[in-house]
Amino acid sequence: MKRIKILIPLIILTVIIIVLVILLNPSHRYDKLSVSESKWNSIITSRINNTNLALESIKFNDFNLIIDDDTLYYSVINDSQNKYNPNVSFRANADNAKVAILQDEITDEKVHSSYEFKLMVYNNTEYHIYNLVCTDFPILNIMYNELEESKQKNIPAKVYLFNNLSNTANRILISDGKFRINEDNYALSLHMLTPGKNKRENKKSIFNMPPHSEYILTEAVGDTGGLQLIELFINNEYKGQFLITTHVIERKTT
Repeated sequence: MKRIKILIPLIILTVIIIVLVILLNPSHRYDKLSVSESKWNSIITSRINNTNLALESIKFNDFNLIIDDDTLYYSVINDSQNKYNPNVSFRANADNAKVAILQDEITDEKVHSSYEFKLMVYNNTEYHIYNLVCTDFPILNIMYNELEESKQKNIPAKVYLFNNLSNTANRILISDGKFRINEDNYALSLHMLTPGKNKRENKKSIFNMPPHSEYILTEAVGDTGGLQLIELFINNEYKGQFLITTHVIERKTT
C-alpha cells in the first residue's frame, strides 16, 4: 500500500513533465505547419513585422538547422523516409510563438536548385519571416573567436559536421580543432583535436575516407570530379560549397 502511495505522485509528476516538455518544445510535421497564401497574408496584415522576434533554435527530424541571419539551412538526410516531411520543433524568444510555412512542398528539383522556401515565426501581435534553403550536401560549421584570427595562423575552433549521406550511423561529429586560412584565400586547413587540456590529434573517418586528423577545404569551382562536396559555414555564416579532402587539390587554369 505504501508503495502504491509513493508511485502515484511519481506517475503524476512524470505526466506533468512530459506535458511541459511538449508545450515548451512544440513539434509538428512540416506539412501540418504549411498554410495557404491567403492564410499567410492574413497573418502578416494583422501583425507588425518585428525582426527582434526570432527563432533561438529550430530542428528538423531532431537535428538543428543552422541559422544565418534570416536564412535557415536544412541538410536533407538522403535515406530518411520523411526527409521531405520532417518533424519540426523550435524555440523562440517570445511566449506563445508559432511557426507557419508558406504552402510549398520540398522536392528533389527544389533541393538541387537552392530554392528558398518561406517560414514565419509569429505570435498574437508580431511576425518575422525567414528563408529556408534545403541542401542534399553535408554541412560543416567551424566556430571560432574572431579576435584570434589576427593573432595566430592556427586558430582554435570548434568543429561541427552534420553528415546527411545514406547509411551513416553517426551523423554528427563535434570536435575541438584549429584551422588556417591559406594565403590563396580559397582553401582552409582544418586540424581536429581531442577535447580537454592535453589535446592530441583526433583521427576521424568521414565520408568513407581513411581516418585522418587534418582535412583540406577547397572552394568548389567547375567540375568537382565526383569528390565530396559540403556546405561550409564559419561562425554560422554561409561561405558556399567546398570540397573536403585529405590533400591539396590543384586548381586547373585555362
